[in-house]
Amino acid sequence: MPELPGAYITHATKGRLRIKIPLRKGDRVFFSALKDHMSKFSEFPGIQKIELNPITGSILVTHTLDLNSAYLKVIAGYAEQKDIFKLEKPDSTRTSVPENIAETFKNINTKITDFTKGELDIRSVALVGLLGLGIFQISRGQFMIPAVSAFWYAATLLKDQPAKNSDQKQNLNNQEVQNV
Repeated sequence: MPELPGAYITHATKGRLRIKIPLRKGDRVFFSALKDHMSKFSEFPGIQKIELNPITGSILVTHTLDLNSAYLKVIAGYAEQKDIFKLEKPDSTRTSVPENIAETFKNINTKITDFTKGELDIRSVALVGLLGLGIFQISRGQFMIPAVSAFWYAATLLKDQPAKNSDQKQNLNNQEVQNV
């Protein structure tokens, strides 16, 4: 008997439950066969509607249930009994899209900082880019919203940028106070 594809719950909220089957993503034949099983499952009390999406490899269950571990065990048991999928806990090593984006920007920042030997970072590159965008928009006659927005973002970046020589300035201020 072939091993059942792993599935996991991507979200379970009041009235909605989404189950993903990553190995069956794009498998229209699998989801077509799954349609019969799921129509029987929709007869369970509290299940309002079941939508299958082969493109995303997901099942959306609209319900009126108070989802708890007992109901989830029933769903998992039914799916395994019918040789549909095996409900598993999501892989904790998977990273979310925001985490991936943040990691990408950290890597870019490190590369920029290394390349410029600490003279520039991603914030300063964004500052220059936004200032340039603002100037470009003004040159095109679009100075109200796009140019103002670009300058606003640049000013915010500039304001939050720590002063490069803040230690030297502090030392000079301390010397001036001592001389007085």
